[in-house]
Amino acid sequence: MVEIIAQTLRLFGQGTKVCAEITLMATDAGLISMNDVIAIGGTNVGADTACFISPAHTYTFFDLKMKELLCKPINF
Repeated sequence: MVEIIAQTLRLFGQGTKVCAEITLMATDAGLISMNDVIAIGGTNVGADTACFISPAHTYTFFDLKMKELLCKPINF
């Protein structure tokens, strides 16, 4: 199931998947509150994606809401 979720997020680009992952990890670590955040991610060539996200913990993954895709590369 985890791999299906990862592959689905990759459909929108690697950076989109990274944004979701770093938001989950930061929430689990207690580094961010449950308020909406802007997550920035990308690939090995740099940050190229930004998402406006309502965070969730990993154990409540389906509560995570990607509200807006602010930017992503045109070719990925």
